[in-house]
Amino acid sequence: MKNFAILCSLLFLTAMRPAHPLKMCVCHVKHQSETGRLHLTFRFFRDDLEWAMEKQTGRTLDLTQITSDNNRLLSDFVKKQFDLTINRKHLTLRHTGSSIDDLVLVVEFDADGFAPAPAYEVDLSNSILLDVFPDQYDMVRFDFFGSGNLETMRFEREERRLFREVRG
Repeated sequence: MKNFAILCSLLFLTAMRPAHPLKMCVCHVKHQSETGRLHLTFRFFRDDLEWAMEKQTGRTLDLTQITSDNNRLLSDFVKKQFDLTINRKHLTLRHTGSSIDDLVLVVEFDADGFAPAPAYEVDLSNSILLDVFPDQYDMVRFDFFGSGNLETMRFEREERRLFREVRG
């Protein structure tokens, strides 16, 4: 009986522990020369995003399936938290799709209004999940020139807005 009580206690503690200790969002921004647009791919741990959005909306969500309602919520969430200006021109994000890859939720956008240039002045405000998880870490990787030479901007704790000049 004592072993059964210990086993139940361990199972309870395991259930209460977070599924993963790392809280992170990674965004990859790539210039697609064939379309002239920037394509943005955000990757979230699905459970972290679901929990944060439930807290924000006050309703229970299920992000294990992609529905039109979930797509709208995801698009609105990212657009509210992520603001990108390049060469002093604000870019409008247009949601192009969402998918689930195991524990990761992938949300994709095209940025309308992007103009290719030899250098870029990046002004980025990013608060994705940073207000919900104090240990959140966001990373935005830019591939403007298609060379695989990525420029990375990291957001953690107090950082919400960063400026960077990127040259080819």
